[in-house]
Amino acid sequence: MNKHQKLTIQLLSNQIGDNTARARAAFRNCTTKQMQELYGQSEQTRAQILNGYEKRDAEIQAAIDWIKEQA
Repeated sequence: MNKHQKLTIQLLSNQIGDNTARARAAFRNCTTKQMQELYGQSEQTRAQILNGYEKRDAEIQAAIDWIKEQA
């Protein structure tokens, strides 16, 4: 793996934040009904917020995996 690939992986890894973990912790005691209710002023449900964070993390991880495969 060259230095550019390593740097790209590092930069991408930094994009995987703790938003997913914080959302899971914040919503862990919510009922199914509460997960489907709009949350705050986000105009999204708790489930949509969590899903968005999980989807973003998965996309970043897929990019990291792709770079590693190219090495």
